[in-house]
Amino acid sequence: MTGPRPLVLVTVGTDHHPFTRLIGWVDRWLARQGENVEAVVQHGSAAPPRFGRATPYLEHAEFLRLAGSAQIVVCHGGPATIAECRRLGHLPIVVPRHPDFGEHVDDHQMRFCGRLAAKGMVRVPRDEDEFWKLLDTGLHDPMAYELPIDDEPPVAATVRRFADMVAALPHKTDPR
Repeated sequence: MTGPRPLVLVTVGTDHHPFTRLIGWVDRWLARQGENVEAVVQHGSAAPPRFGRATPYLEHAEFLRLAGSAQIVVCHGGPATIAECRRLGHLPIVVPRHPDFGEHVDDHQMRFCGRLAAKGMVRVPRDEDEFWKLLDTGLHDPMAYELPIDDEPPVAATVRRFADMVAALPHKTDPR
């Protein structure tokens, strides 16, 4: 792969329940990617992944900075996190926390994300294979998880896209 590596941001939020399932899915996918991607994985109380830059928590400003420049954003099913991702112009890949796996106290994230997915507002994989396919799609098509034009991406996403286009232009040395 030539040029800058695409950034994948993964965030599990601040809930005290470990989200080991999602971190495992991400880690196994990153193991396959080698140096093809840059990843920041906010893992909360789960063990850190072996691959990517791991951090237990992100300050809100750092989350906004990373999400604003990410090609793919993966998050838990928290309404505020999903809203922030969409506000920044992303169609996030969302893995809702499941109470049967000790990831949350009830199934509200699953129900909420099911409703959003039915409206095309998020992508929710059913299993690890589908999760990997969604990530692979996002790597091969940089616009795959950008909001559709009729959602009118916000200013931050537009500025980011413009900066990416400028960065991709050939640079000349100033003769002065």
